[in-house]
Amino acid sequence: MFKLPFFKNSLLSIDIGFRNIKVVEVIVEKNKEIFIKNYGIASTPRDCIKNGAIKDVYKVTNEIRKVIIENGIKSKNAKIVMSGTNIISRVFMIDKAPGQDIDGLVRDTVKNNMPINTDEHQIDYKVLQQLKENDITKVKVFVTAVAKSIIKSYIDILLELGLKPVSVDIPANSTAKFFNRDIRVIESESWYKKQKLNKVNQDTFAVLDFGSETTIVNILKDRVLEFNKVILSGSSNLEGLVSSNLGIRLDEAERLKKMYGIAKPDINASELQIKIQHIMKDNIDKVIRQIHQCFEFYEKRCYGSKIGKIYVIGGGSLLKGLREYLEDTLDVPVYPVGLLSIDGVKINHGLDGDRLNFLINSVGITL
Repeated sequence: MFKLPFFKNSLLSIDIGFRNIKVVEVIVEKNKEIFIKNYGIASTPRDCIKNGAIKDVYKVTNEIRKVIIENGIKSKNAKIVMSGTNIISRVFMIDKAPGQDIDGLVRDTVKNNMPINTDEHQIDYKVLQQLKENDITKVKVFVTAVAKSIIKSYIDILLELGLKPVSVDIPANSTAKFFNRDIRVIESESWYKKQKLNKVNQDTFAVLDFGSETTIVNILKDRVLEFNKVILSGSSNLEGLVSSNLGIRLDEAERLKKMYGIAKPDINASELQIKIQHIMKDNIDKVIRQIHQCFEFYEKRCYGSKIGKIYVIGGGSLLKGLREYLEDTLDVPVYPVGLLSIDGVKINHGLDGDRLNFLINSVGITL
């Protein structure tokens, strides 16, 4: 399509999470820089999302419409991010004989190895690598499958809002698009980073997305997504455990979670603080074990390389002490990343910058 020399593409991006709905209006400039013109965040209506599917389009649509009106968002071309719990992804090594059709091979592999009805799912794949092993050509592919009914529920939201659907995407693709750009991070003065950082493989890294209900593990090699796994535990599990163990309200448990985090307590720490941190660490340890299992699976079963560094994103990544705890436990340097840590992202003056960490996925799909 022909474009005028200084054409600017305005887009509306919507990310519907379990706890929050994020709506962002961006301008994609000629040099592929992203200008965040406006955004709004609202609470997701209760019981409207189950396993990634929108169960009550009307309630969700009404909430999004309020955000659009209250923030003066005008764009009509829209992209939307699906919730991650019902997105299935796998990495396969497929034997390929000369002349064989890769589309057919992938479809047969999915039928035989993934617990889905291929007629009811949208199946996408990306060829990651082709190699020879004992004179046999093997193709490494990354496959994603999503139920067509779930995709339709997200499209229905855009149509109900009077928007023009451009795409429906998954959080892993959004993250991969962002981390294909240069990332600016601040080096800490920890012993690990000073002594070992230059000795690890920097071409393979993980992006851990700490959400409200899930933790998403993404692994990229040479900035290409090669592994994705959704762990069914997020930051809301922490306050739920604190609430049930101490017999206090959820809002109070959330306040205490944010206040104490899991940072190493000082000598004057109260018994309450130590107890709360113990409760949270038990849960975080379970998540970290699953993250470690993902790393091992990627290295041993997906022909992957050792993880050289970790970036953490999402609202749950702001928990006090989490970065240091991850670094000590996984023995890999860990970097918190916000929206403005990524090259080519600018924000309209006057917008609240404190909540930008929640917008990685909603902005990422505009790329």
